[in-house]
Amino acid sequence: MPEQLLKNFSIAIQQKLYEKETEQGQLAVYQTTPYGMMVTLNGHTVLSEQDGFFYHEMITHPALFTHSQPERIAIVGPSHGIVEEVLKHPSVNYVACISDNGILEKAISQYFSGQTKINKAPRVHYHKTEAKDWLLQTGPGSFDVIIQNTHSGEYLQENYLNYHRLLRAEGLFIQPCQSSLLHLKTLKPIFQNIEQAGFTDWQSLNFPQPSYASGWRTLMMATKCPTFPRVREKDVYNRHFATRYYNFDTHKAALALPEFVREELEG
Repeated sequence: MPEQLLKNFSIAIQQKLYEKETEQGQLAVYQTTPYGMMVTLNGHTVLSEQDGFFYHEMITHPALFTHSQPERIAIVGPSHGIVEEVLKHPSVNYVACISDNGILEKAISQYFSGQTKINKAPRVHYHKTEAKDWLLQTGPGSFDVIIQNTHSGEYLQENYLNYHRLLRAEGLFIQPCQSSLLHLKTLKPIFQNIEQAGFTDWQSLNFPQPSYASGWRTLMMATKCPTFPRVREKDVYNRHFATRYYNFDTHKAALALPEFVREELEG
């Protein structure tokens, strides 16, 4: 492959800083160019220093600005970067972070020390347990928004049934999907499972993240409401916190469904 193509479509690894086998797979930490420090799990980007804000902002703010009054939030999976964005919303009074990968959490704390300042925030409560156990032990109607920050075996319909049970009447659920450019056929089964779990409406959000495979991210958001409520546009414009990517226009743009995705989901 010509050198320029390699530069365009590859991540230059300067140094492997850490590697460890976990129950969820192979964990590694790299120093890279041009994305800085990067954590991967089974080759998938978990956290990147230079462009992680694309993902952290988009998996958080579209959901929280769509819900009318988000107060209780659950983050299932790695919460670093995401919980910082959640805590920017003044209506949030309780955040549950559920993760059973202590090795991953320790590696992030060591190599991304700036991401762990929120650990002592009084609104945040950490649960070191498997997601399936937490789902079964948590009572119905406990949360306004659930953020699932994993995209491995968590597509099981039983998980969606539990997420639906845990959400309040106006609850929203959001999760990453695999790249719609590289793994288009994985999308429809996810949406079918979500519908069968009782969610009444869904949205797809598409946005860039250069360090992710294909440079393109796809999220799925579902609601228990008959239809999605309107985004709180005034609150987006009048927010009293900074973002690097998210604003009302990028929110609207992300909701535009590419035609090849529309054809796959509606076909």
